[in-house]
Amino acid sequence: MMITGKTLFAFVDLQDPFVASGVAGEDQTGPILSLMAARPFDFLFLFHTRHTLTNASETSREVEGKYPKCKVMLHQMPDSDPKDVSSLIRQLSRQVDKGMRMSGKSENHVCMSSGTAEMRAALFFLVAAGVLPATLLQVGAPAERLFGGPNVKEVRLDAPEGSSLRDLVVPRRSSRPPDILYQRKLLEAEPAPVPADQSPELEDALKELQICINSAKMRTAAETIELAAPEDVPILLLGETGTGKELFAKLVHRLSGRRNRDFVPINCAAIPKHLAEDILFGHVKGAFTDARNDVKGTFEEADKGTLFLDEIGELSPEVQAKLLRVVQEGEVVRLGAQKARKVDVRIVAATNLNLQRGMADGRFRQDLYFRLKGIAVSLSPLRERREEIPQLALALLDRLNQKFRHEKILAKDSLARLKQHSWPGNVRELQGVLQESVLMAQRDVIEPEDLMIDMRAPEQEYLDWLPAPGPGFDLKTILGTVKARHVRTALSMSNDNQSQAAKLLGISKQALNEFLNNADDRPA
Repeated sequence: MMITGKTLFAFVDLQDPFVASGVAGEDQTGPILSLMAARPFDFLFLFHTRHTLTNASETSREVEGKYPKCKVMLHQMPDSDPKDVSSLIRQLSRQVDKGMRMSGKSENHVCMSSGTAEMRAALFFLVAAGVLPATLLQVGAPAERLFGGPNVKEVRLDAPEGSSLRDLVVPRRSSRPPDILYQRKLLEAEPAPVPADQSPELEDALKELQICINSAKMRTAAETIELAAPEDVPILLLGETGTGKELFAKLVHRLSGRRNRDFVPINCAAIPKHLAEDILFGHVKGAFTDARNDVKGTFEEADKGTLFLDEIGELSPEVQAKLLRVVQEGEVVRLGAQKARKVDVRIVAATNLNLQRGMADGRFRQDLYFRLKGIAVSLSPLRERREEIPQLALALLDRLNQKFRHEKILAKDSLARLKQHSWPGNVRELQGVLQESVLMAQRDVIEPEDLMIDMRAPEQEYLDWLPAPGPGFDLKTILGTVKARHVRTALSMSNDNQSQAAKLLGISKQALNEFLNNADDRPA
């Protein structure tokens, strides 16, 4: 009987039907189930070896249970040399032809995210040669996007990006052994295919620097840096302590034309005020009592490279004035010297202070601010991107397990607990909590009570963002802002479920609805 519909051809992977995750009791769907969730199929042809027979059988049962209208066919490949692509092509061509005859005039699809590199190459050849007219499908990592549905992408054979087709057939594999893949919930079992609207260079840089981007706000910050980095303009990073300003400074360096030169970081807040000028600009022999030799300053050390000035707002007005000359003229004068020295330095500055307030108070030079603010990039505190916490926590846990050679996983309730905390210390605090929890937990599964969260954070940290009473101060507006912020947070934590959000806020659903429907108080 000839049946029309949609057909999927796929090799079964060791990650099918599920990949155990870093969350206790919750697994991530493998490539085949991820495709089935994204698109309806009438026929599913699963190719497997004797080594993946169990995976194939379990995948078949899962598909038949969840998608009863889909007919599943299993075929075991002979135990020939798995590296022999020619042999695989011959075997597959016969089975594919049989499958196409069974499914009739069907719209064919091929999974390119499972099986070995040789298996993918064989399928790719059959499609490219026209033996199997089909659409190539790729499953991203994570299998489900943070925004939107399942992360499935069609791959065109006529796409201009040759490297993307190369990686499709022979992708870069994780070097981690398969016995600890259970930690890969929301992480990459393989490097994720880069969506068409994302830059491969940016994605490579983020992976290299281990920067986790799982929210729209942080994606915007990273893409702003990608645009600004090649232009050699100063960049000012704004954000609270612990939001990752130094990592983003390294991202600027990595994406710039200076990537092969030095990246020199210096924390201005840690420099004694009487030594700041010497450390930044250097000195010549005899400049002061202990100056026995000429010494380069930080600017000269960073010549042709990138200088990261962290906590720039802590520099004294006197040093700020000399820094302005360097930024304007591109030259430094060592202490005790008469002659200026040319330097070619890309400056990335950062601060957790409100520089606008600092300029109003006379503590920060306005002209220096505008010189440093070629491009300003704001890094949001973790409490304003709570949706990112689960992925970020699991990524950090994965690194800690590798570092300490542990195999700890998080209970699902522990992830919820992490998402509820306000994180005044941001990502740095989250990393510290997870590290202490991994080292101190007596069990492999980290339960909520095992999380070493310090609940004694000073109230002042929580209220630091509030303005002081004074001219123009409006208490009603301030309280409305506080309400709006807490409502946004509660809605985010409850995935926009208003009943749950109301419980988190300790108010009735009617009161929440009234607040949301009030045009004056509606959260932005």
